[in-house]
Amino acid sequence: MDQELLKAPREGASDDTVKVVRWLVAQGARVARGEPVVEIETSKAAIVIEAHRDGFFTPLAAPGQRVEIGAGLAAISDTPRAVTAAAVAVLSGITISHKARALMQLHGLTESDFPKLPVVRVIDVEREVALRSGGRQAAVSAGAKSTQRFLGETLDPSFDWDAVLAEGSHLRLQEHLTALRKRLKTKYQRHVPLGTLLHDRWDLAREYGFGGGTSVFDECLILGDVQMGKQCWVGPYTILDGAHSPLTIGDYTSIGSGCHVYTHNTIERTLTGGQAPTFTRPTSIGRCCFLSPLCIVGPGSALGDHSFVAAGSFVQGEFPSHSFLAGNPARRVGRVEIRDGRALLVREQDG
Repeated sequence: MDQELLKAPREGASDDTVKVVRWLVAQGARVARGEPVVEIETSKAAIVIEAHRDGFFTPLAAPGQRVEIGAGLAAISDTPRAVTAAAVAVLSGITISHKARALMQLHGLTESDFPKLPVVRVIDVEREVALRSGGRQAAVSAGAKSTQRFLGETLDPSFDWDAVLAEGSHLRLQEHLTALRKRLKTKYQRHVPLGTLLHDRWDLAREYGFGGGTSVFDECLILGDVQMGKQCWVGPYTILDGAHSPLTIGDYTSIGSGCHVYTHNTIERTLTGGQAPTFTRPTSIGRCCFLSPLCIVGPGSALGDHSFVAAGSFVQGEFPSHSFLAGNPARRVGRVEIRDGRALLVREQDG
């Protein structure tokens, strides 16, 4: 073959393009197979690419330009002649992301529809489609001066806000998080929210001085003076409020996902427009208690050991050990019996 393209390699799973950092040989130079010819930058690292064959070298992109994965970085020819028409097409072409190219094909658009853009992204294709489908007024409106502000900055709707998705730091973060999720999937067959993915549940419990073997999801809101025993489990999206009075939780107690346990409320303070004080009382949950998901324990409540609270219940008051609580407001509907190492929920007859 008279001429072959040296193509941009895929080094990162999320990469659509690579960036040309610098050329290591001059245009028209004779190169040998295996000779370093260009340094590129991917989302993972700076990489030196070697010539894949002997021949005369022609760069097809300028330093700083981004080249789509699989497109030509350079041409290597058998003879020292001018660049062929195919190479010229590559040299004069524009960078198009994979998603943008797919959208262009769907709507019958080509590179010639974007003559002033060195890089074509999805937002550029969508804007062109809107113009062609009679949405010119919408496109003009989209380009009008924005009234949206964030952190004191006026946000320009015509700015390419999707560009951040192609930045190396974003792609490296994505790759790192994906690797962590693969680890969790392989070892434990589970997917967890981002906070718990990054922060160990048992380390979090130790940092708060909770008992040995206790784990707390990172998505738990912990306020103030919370004391918790050993071998407890606290699920995600929970609230442990010890901000106004102490909250005490005994050993081997489980706090289900979405549970809220409070030591204060601002009901009276809010209803009186701030005239009444915030209501505060210490709250305690005994040993070996099970709070089902989405239940709420109000301030000043006290649950005795081995108590069970049904899902969605609102608990307010003091209840003895071995209580089976359910309802809104919750009442004692039965008892918990421990027999031969097993727990039985016994619902008592009314009256």
